[in-house]
Amino acid sequence: MYDAANSIRKPAYASHEMKLPEKIRYRRLVYEPLFAMLYFISLLPTWMLRSIQHLIYWTLCNMMRYRYDVVVQNLSRSFPKRSYRHIQAMTRAFYCHFSELLVETLQLLSITEEQHRKKVHLHNPEVLEHCHQQGRNIIIVMGHYGNWECLNILPRYVSFDVYAVYKPTPYTFLNRVLYRIRSRFGIRLLATNETARFMLSNRHRPGAYVFIADQSPVIRARCKTDFLHQPTALPTGAEQLARSTDAVVLYASVRKRSKGDGWNVYFSLITEETADVESYDITRTFAWYLEHDILHAPEYWLWTHRQWEREEC
Repeated sequence: MYDAANSIRKPAYASHEMKLPEKIRYRRLVYEPLFAMLYFISLLPTWMLRSIQHLIYWTLCNMMRYRYDVVVQNLSRSFPKRSYRHIQAMTRAFYCHFSELLVETLQLLSITEEQHRKKVHLHNPEVLEHCHQQGRNIIIVMGHYGNWECLNILPRYVSFDVYAVYKPTPYTFLNRVLYRIRSRFGIRLLATNETARFMLSNRHRPGAYVFIADQSPVIRARCKTDFLHQPTALPTGAEQLARSTDAVVLYASVRKRSKGDGWNVYFSLITEETADVESYDITRTFAWYLEHDILHAPEYWLWTHRQWEREEC
């Protein structure tokens, strides 16, 4: 029988409206179940998470030996007077911290604000408020030391916007998980290629900008300094933007508590007047603060990076 309604040719876009785009379907089939699994794991009791942490340590350090040679080489070059036996002990201590860091970061998917405040204590957030009341932008520089992700609680301590500058990873799922973790308590994320334009166009709306400033830099924006007994190139993007926006620059130190779990965060002034300091002094002062933290407890820095290896290449 002739069906007039079905005989009408539908526009080309109609078929696309009837089914989801391929990427969205893939996300629902793969990403969402994986995310749900990670969220469920983050809710497990402490004793079970401890068991997972021990399993991760054994897998990374003993079975996979994840970047083991890189870690040993970095430690040996940074502590040339230490014996090989001592370097091995430091390596094991690093992998123990690294496995704990992975579990702690996973817990940030579901942790409540009250629980977070118990695990992370900001000792002097009034420094940030003081700078903001003067109408100044604030640039906070820190390294891959301790648990740098724990600073996602910062917006709950201050009365103004906080932005985290990040470099997206090549892995879409990991980007989604990290975005969820970092933005849960109000931090706004800025990709590295968007940061300069955003800060310059919003320089009259004071806020705080958090930079992880110990990555391996691009050739055109780096400063050479002596760091951990070797010439080291560091990125200068945070310093350049501090000068362009007349921002106050602070260093955030994240240190392990002496008793029990958790971290203490301290803010130290690098400079209030960027025009009064010489070129690269801000970056070198950051390196001095970070080196001081590393020498205090070496196992809490991210030794798996290939920074010095890339520089030699």
